[in-house]
Parts: sequence; C-alpha cells; structure tokens
Amino acid sequence: MAHPGHAPTSDRDGRSTDTRERIRQVALRLFIRDGFSHTTLQDIADALGLTRAALYYHHPSKDHLIASLVQPAKDDIDDLLIWAADTDPPPREVLEGFFDRNYRHRLIVLALVRDPTGLGSVDAEGWVTELAVQAQRLLAGDRPTADGRIRAVVAINGLSRCATVLSDIPHDELRTRSVDLALEIVTGSE
Repeated sequence: MAHPGHAPTSDRDGRSTDTRERIRQVALRLFIRDGFSHTTLQDIADALGLTRAALYYHHPSKDHLIASLVQPAKDDIDDLLIWAADTDPPPREVLEGFFDRNYRHRLIVLALVRDPTGLGSVDAEGWVTELAVQAQRLLAGDRPTADGRIRAVVAINGLSRCATVLSDIPHDELRTRSVDLALEIVTGSE
C-alpha cells in the first residue's frame, strides 16, 4: 500500500509508460546502429526481451514507432520556422534556434542522417526540401542570389551535422563555434 500523500509506484499506467519509453530508447539505439529499413519490430522485441504482441500493444506498427520518435523533432523545427516567419529575427537567432532543436533531438536526427527513410513514417515527403526553402528565405532574404541560397543551405545543414555528430565537443563551445561559423557562411564574411 502506498504511503499517504504518495502516488502508488506500480500502477498500470506507470508500467505502460515506462515500457513505451524503454521501447523508444531501444528502438532508437537500433535505428542509429542498423538503420530504419534494416531494423525489424522483431529485432526490437528481442532486444527488450518482449514478445512482438507486447511490442504491438504499445506501437501497432513500425511506422507508428518511428513516427513517435521523429514527429517531436519535426514539430519542434516546424515551430521554429513558424516563429521565425512571424517575427523575422536576425540570422543569428534563426541559426541558434536551429542548432538548439537539432541538438535537443540529436539522436533521432543522427538516425535520419544515417537512414532518411524514417521520414516516410511522419508523412514528411518534401519536408526536407521545404526546410531548405524556408532557411533560404530566413537567412538570405526574399530575393536571394544563388550564393545566398547556397550559403543558407550549407549553414543549416552544417549546423545540423555539428549538433548531431560532434558529441566530443562540450555543448556550449560547440553551439557558440558552430553558430558563429554558420553565420560567417551566411553573411559571406571571414
């Protein structure tokens, strides 16, 4: 029996939530290692010591599981783009926001870098292209030159990769240096 004033620690919802989170963590690890297309639900169930039926209880399909991992990152980046379109912040703020969101979601972004087929699970056809178009407008203006467009795409892609793969550099240093260099790329200064 739980102590007065304390929530019970073994309620059904808690176990279900814990299992769902364990599934997500193990699946993400396998997706990073083996890719979305080469990781099966059976692989995930085996790694967790669960039956496929138990896995299906929490995620009725592989696409559902992948979407539960990818959609929060996509939504977070979309929120940045909406905010930036509404407020027209300076390029540094856009770049900082983009770095922060990629860093926050770095594990799923890393999985997508290694195997972009995971984007299909969130109905993101054209999303990466639209992201590049939005970045060009935000960082190079409404009528950018070819160089301005290229600089914008190089900057956001570079920031994404820095936030994702350079885990040996301390966060604050990585953020500052990555954003500073991306801003140099965008502005064309050295």
